[in-house]
Amino acid sequence: MLSVLICDDDAETRKLLEIQTRHILDAGGIEAEISALGDIEELNGGTLSGCDIALLDIDFENSKKSGMDIARALRAVREDAVIIFVTNYIEYAPEGYEVRAFRYILKSRLDRDLERCVVEAAEYLRSHNDIYKIQVNGEIIDLPVKDILYLEVMHHSVTVYVQAGRKMKEYSIYASLSELERDLEPLGFLRIHKSYLANMRHLKKLQCREALLDTGVTLPVSEKSYRDSKSKYLLWRGVR
Repeated sequence: MLSVLICDDDAETRKLLEIQTRHILDAGGIEAEISALGDIEELNGGTLSGCDIALLDIDFENSKKSGMDIARALRAVREDAVIIFVTNYIEYAPEGYEVRAFRYILKSRLDRDLERCVVEAAEYLRSHNDIYKIQVNGEIIDLPVKDILYLEVMHHSVTVYVQAGRKMKEYSIYASLSELERDLEPLGFLRIHKSYLANMRHLKKLQCREALLDTGVTLPVSEKSYRDSKSKYLLWRGVR
């Protein structure tokens, strides 16, 4: 069950967000507990630590704190929480990089954009918690999808590179990269080259000849399929 937090000091907007979010999640068969608060002071550590998705206004007229303060406090206790700002002022967007905001929704476009953003947030959480099973020397190993950096094919085997704390582990499996692509593409993986399949969660930069991962690793990119790869990557990131 997802835990959704809505914070907005405008009662009408808060109620609208609660009703529409409930409708969206119910339509998708997603069980969720929704907390809607209008006063930042009502927040506590337990509410934040249990939060999966936060829909936050930024300006709170009668408070010295802001939605950005809520986002910082949430990020301090939940690295994986999805933060969506719902605001009248898109100029706040650059500040969102600090707290890794997932999306921004203008209140004037709530009816148009809320459903897409909530569905994408739920899908992100689902895929973020997914496990992918591989077989290595007869042993089944569970790999968190979010920790897989990329896959590389060499001769008749594929090496899976996985982030394990500050280190990187390598697993060699006998498989076709095309078959693995079919399995992993729905989970956020992109075929950037005939020999490489990259986890888009870790893509920091995608250019016509190379891709940079957030670990500092650089991978080659096929110039021939770059335009299609870039389009898929931007779509996955929610850029229209």
